[in-house]
Amino acid sequence: MNKNKLVMAARQAAMMLVFCGFSAGPAVAGDAFVRAGLIFHPSDIGIEGRWRADLGADYAVNFSETVYVGFELQSSVFRQDVAESDRTATIFPANIFANVKYKSGNIGLRPYGGGGLGLLSTFILLSADNSWDKQFGFHLLGGIEYGRLSVELQMQRPFESGFDTAWALYAGLVF
Repeated sequence: MNKNKLVMAARQAAMMLVFCGFSAGPAVAGDAFVRAGLIFHPSDIGIEGRWRADLGADYAVNFSETVYVGFELQSSVFRQDVAESDRTATIFPANIFANVKYKSGNIGLRPYGGGGLGLLSTFILLSADNSWDKQFGFHLLGGIEYGRLSVELQMQRPFESGFDTAWALYAGLVF
């Protein structure tokens, strides 16, 4: 598969994920969200690789609407120089998680916490040496919703040893 076809497939997959995230609205009793965030640990990553877009949906599983299950997709796109080469790679992190959250029953300020399991993956697009790095991992999260606004702190880690724990702060909207 050449680079153009791979880039086109990645764009189509991203569009499909955006459509799925926005289609979850009040008609299906879900809380759809879209956020942007910044990874603040590990700090040795350049700023171009530290931002993430995050979208997904949560669905209440109990009558009092305090326990939710859902999914979350995280991604970004950036370019990075390849060490000891004059080439530049396009990096496309694409993480997907299945989540469980507990949200306070308050109507105004609504704190929440939870966690999830999923795939931490990165597509590296290079002219002839494309690769896909993938690991199974988990994340823990906590945040506050106030009306349509959301602020969330996340901790992510693959199950494999030898990787740093990533910490990120997200802010966005709930629909």
